[in-house]
Amino acid sequence: MSPPSLIDLLRQPAGAGAVRESEWNAIVTQATNAQMLGQLAAAIGRAGCAADVPQAVRVHLELALLTSLRRREAALWEVSAIRGAIDAATPLVVLKGCAYAACDDTNAAGRVFSDIDILVPRDKLDRAEGQLIGAGFNPGRTSAYDQRYYREWMHEVPPMQHMRRHTSVDLHHAINPPVSRVHVATAQLMPALREISPGVMVLGTADRVIHCAIHLVQEGDAQKLLRDLYDLHLLLQQHFADNASLATLWQRADELGVLRLVRPAQQAAARLFSANGSAAKPDGWLARSLVAAACWPRPDMSAPLAEALLLAHSHWIKMPLRLLVPHLLRKAWTGATTKADSEE
Repeated sequence: MSPPSLIDLLRQPAGAGAVRESEWNAIVTQATNAQMLGQLAAAIGRAGCAADVPQAVRVHLELALLTSLRRREAALWEVSAIRGAIDAATPLVVLKGCAYAACDDTNAAGRVFSDIDILVPRDKLDRAEGQLIGAGFNPGRTSAYDQRYYREWMHEVPPMQHMRRHTSVDLHHAINPPVSRVHVATAQLMPALREISPGVMVLGTADRVIHCAIHLVQEGDAQKLLRDLYDLHLLLQQHFADNASLATLWQRADELGVLRLVRPAQQAAARLFSANGSAAKPDGWLARSLVAAACWPRPDMSAPLAEALLLAHSHWIKMPLRLLVPHLLRKAWTGATTKADSEE
């Protein structure tokens, strides 16, 4: 019988008491590498099993929870500062990790995030960017090509960082690139926005879940995939746990034109985290690839192939071939020349 893994404990945290002391080191290492140690701690806490964990391990779990809490408090304070910097006539929407924290979603417990993602309408973008610069947020150094890449093809401006607090902010005007094959127009999201504090909003519940799903598929980032799928699983369990509510989610995803991305993501999350792994095995290549790439320890050699497929698919989704091929060639050339210069 193989030792329990991080996925096993996230799926059934009540089993924490049965884990041998010698097995905890591998689990803590897996959770740390996946940036999920705090979420593991939160899951064990929700199951009421924290006292069953060895003291040496419990120290790490409690520290991860405390770190998450402090980062969450700092991020929400920063959002209020950003709201004060951008004029009140501009709608301000927080996204992803900061939104989960602001809404107190289940997956926010123990979760860490490094960037604050905010969204404003496209016609307010330049003004909002200027106001953030005036408040001390400096744009990162980027080439003329990268500036064009962000401002013409992507859904955000280049990342910004506060000169004193070193807070990183990603300023979006959409939740995915306007050149994407499955672009979601921001105007479609605005009617469902929910205000969570004066002048600060989040996406509607269904749209927040949909954004989580399409983000993990579009990024193609294997290192964050397990965490992103766990986010999706907990969001679905919290907000769309029954068939009737799930049907409304599918309807909304279909309205936004992203159902073909959301369904495979949901199937993969269910396969990984449903109790006893009871969810049906996904039948589509995308869902199967998500499961294979997220699994740890790696069950076989399918994981590297799945990672490559997901990365290629993410590029194909985000940009049409007429832009993608020159972009990849340019990045490959830049990377090669930079490496050669560094070796001289």
